[in-house]
Order: sequence, then structure tokens, then C-alpha cells
Amino acid sequence: MDWHVNKGAKNCSCCQKLFEEEEEYFSALYDNAVAYTRKDLCLNCWDMKHDGDLFSYWKTKVQKKSEPVRQYANIEVFYDLFVRSESEDNASNKNFRYVLALYLMRKKVLTLKAINRENGDEFLVLQNSKEEKETRVLNPKLNQEGILAVKEEIGNLIGCSTQNGSQEAVKGGASAVASNGEKGH
Repeated sequence: MDWHVNKGAKNCSCCQKLFEEEEEYFSALYDNAVAYTRKDLCLNCWDMKHDGDLFSYWKTKVQKKSEPVRQYANIEVFYDLFVRSESEDNASNKNFRYVLALYLMRKKVLTLKAINRENGDEFLVLQNSKEEKETRVLNPKLNQEGILAVKEEIGNLIGCSTQNGSQEAVKGGASAVASNGEKGH
């Protein structure tokens, strides 16, 4: 038998009071012989209402709304840095390009098509999701410290401050480099 239980409601099933952020309430499953029905009850209604067909219950609370994700800069700025770094061939640039590629993959700007191994090196074969052009990026096998150093370098380039080796996003999705937020996120 598959059980289908609805997600928590935004209000009390008894008095219809809207649950506030971080408010505690009870969720209960009732067995009506055909299926289980979920009811969410505020603390006042829970104290007054206990039906005979109660199967299970638990106390829960409304989650605090998270703050919007802060963005480093417009995604096109990162892609432009990535494209410009293609012609450079020094070790520092290879590290920089690799970390940018990982970020752009995470943001779904680049798609991993393949991983090629040649002469002991590993290359990511990537494609821009809007173009047909493929590009190769060497995996420089960075350790955690190397990745943090590149992140700091990227932050300095686009005008983000750094703290404890990690990037602090620019509030409101704007930076010294770009004034628009990322598209599609």
C-alpha cells in the first residue's frame, strides 16, 4: 500500500488561522479506513480537538523564511572571464579557468559533455547551453587551498570582498562590475 500524505498546510484546519513564521503547531494523521488524512492544527485547536480516528501526530513549526541568495555578479561577467581566459596558458590561468568552469556548470551555463584523458591529464569537454561550440578545460587537480586562492582572485577581479578565504557575495545582486542579477535564478 502506498501512502500519500499532503504537505503541511499554511493555516489551521480547524479555525483557519494562518500560521506565522516560526509558529509551532501540531500535524496529525487520521485513519479514515480508506486513506490517511493530514490535518494541521494550531496549539489552541489542538488542545480542544482530538478525534477518535487519530492515527499519529507530531509537533512541528513553520520554517523561518531564508534570505534571498546573494550573487557575486551578473553571470555574463563570469562567462566573459571564462572565454577571455581560453588563450592564456600559464598554471595560474589554468586554475582560474577550471574554477570558473565549475561555477558556470553549477549555474547551468556550461554543460559537461565528456571527460577526456590524455597523457595523464584530464580535460573537461564543455558546451555553452546556448551555443554549439565545445571547449576543453584542463583539470589542474587543485586541493582545497588552491580552490580558495582562485576564489579569492575571482572575488578581487569582480569587486567582491573576501572573508576567511571564502567569497562574500555582493548584497542585492550588484557589484562594481555588473548591476544586473543572474537570469533564471
